[in-house]
Amino acid sequence: MKYTNEQLLKYSKPLSETEKKQCESSIRVFEKIIQDYGFTVTKIKYESTDDELDYGFHISKEGLTFTVLLQGSFGNGTCVRQDSDIDIAMICESTFRGKYPIGKSGANYGFTTSSFSITKFKNELLNFINSYYEYNAINHNKCIDFVGNDSSRKDIDIVPSLRFRDYSKDYYCDETNYVKGVLIKCNDGSEIINYPEQSHDNSITKNNNTNYYYKKIVRILKNIKHDMEDEGYLDAKKVSSYGLECIIYNVPNFYFSGNSMSDMVLKITEYLLNNCDNICSFKESNECLKIFDNQNNNADIYKSFIKKIYAYVRESYDKKTN
Repeated sequence: MKYTNEQLLKYSKPLSETEKKQCESSIRVFEKIIQDYGFTVTKIKYESTDDELDYGFHISKEGLTFTVLLQGSFGNGTCVRQDSDIDIAMICESTFRGKYPIGKSGANYGFTTSSFSITKFKNELLNFINSYYEYNAINHNKCIDFVGNDSSRKDIDIVPSLRFRDYSKDYYCDETNYVKGVLIKCNDGSEIINYPEQSHDNSITKNNNTNYYYKKIVRILKNIKHDMEDEGYLDAKKVSSYGLECIIYNVPNFYFSGNSMSDMVLKITEYLLNNCDNICSFKESNECLKIFDNQNNNADIYKSFIKKIYAYVRESYDKKTN
């Protein structure tokens, strides 16, 4: 495929106003369901800019408190049209999992054991959503899939989780001195620890420090990845949207510059090609985890994909300049 600079500029654009409204409508419906479920909602913020759809609030009910926030590509402002599902984290703040320094436990901090089950809560919320005749929710391994419709609402992946507090570098039993993450308990018994708030904040910083090109490049390369999928590139299908975003996050800021978008895309993919053997040291955008430590990602697949996407972009560039 031949990419003109105009085509790449089109690929770099964020959600349209119509798509933003569909996203907002989906979240508003879920917020109403949460209120019907008996939670009191305290709005934190709703901000919509070219590069962000920032949405979050606190909820409380009978001693339970949650932070609800938009995460993933919609929350980070890096989604493209093919990213159809909206990811919402429901983080329980009143009950948490702690990681402590060697020789310490929650008792040293004055914490007590809770009988709250996030798995039970997930099932109860699922059943409540399905009590509405007009809505449908499906229990997936990590999330509740709140099914949208073809017109006004997109699908929402609701991820009930526990707050994860990493106290491992605290040596004074200071209960406020922790790195915050989320812990997801899956239906299959496995557990996943993520850091969506750090990913969100770091993506904003990276975008600001690259003259607002970082998120544009992420959207461009995601769109090119989908073009490659359509043309039968198997590696492109195996690379996750978040994994690709994190790979790009590791490109130094000064590469996000050039005389044109085409030059920038070529320069960034060439950097990835030249550093292909080092990607196992690349961190996720949260900067807490390495990309290949926490995801079902295969480094060899990503290395192969990087080589192919560079060749794909290089061929388009050569056609354009000939």
